[in-house]
Amino acid sequence: METGLIIRLCCTAILLSGAMVRAEESTPHELQVKATYILNFTRYATWPDNPDPNAPLVLCLAGQNAASVARQLQQRAAGSRPLKLLMIDKPEDADHCNAIYISQSDASQSALLTRLRDQAVLTMGDSATFLGEGGMIHMMQADGGVRFEVNLEATRHSGVTLNPRLLALAERVIGGGK
Repeated sequence: METGLIIRLCCTAILLSGAMVRAEESTPHELQVKATYILNFTRYATWPDNPDPNAPLVLCLAGQNAASVARQLQQRAAGSRPLKLLMIDKPEDADHCNAIYISQSDASQSALLTRLRDQAVLTMGDSATFLGEGGMIHMMQADGGVRFEVNLEATRHSGVTLNPRLLALAERVIGGGK
């Protein structure tokens, strides 16, 4: 009887640990929602150099979930600008980006944000430290969906502006606004 109880407890512990690992991973639905958010963020951003409205918008992606998000964004456009997707591995690869999505699993997040701080690059990410490290738009899980918050100081510093309608939808705006 005691052996059966021990086996059941071990099996339960194994099943629960697997569920906890899966809960930390992004689901395909969550990645699809994040890709939609990223696309809309680029549509509601304005860059200071006033680029050609038909020139491709270079969207860089970094981190573990970047390839999955990129698949969702293939053949898409930010308004009249087609997206050119670039997967990057190191901060110096980000020099030609108009926008970047940094997945929470990317260890180089801090170096990327530091490198891009003085450049007109829309930065988006989903790690808990993203806004504190100078990122512009932080996507997070909340109430069974994806929400976002904005670091307005970072957008102002870079020269990138966000449409007030987008700011009105944010869960929180730091550095002014909401």
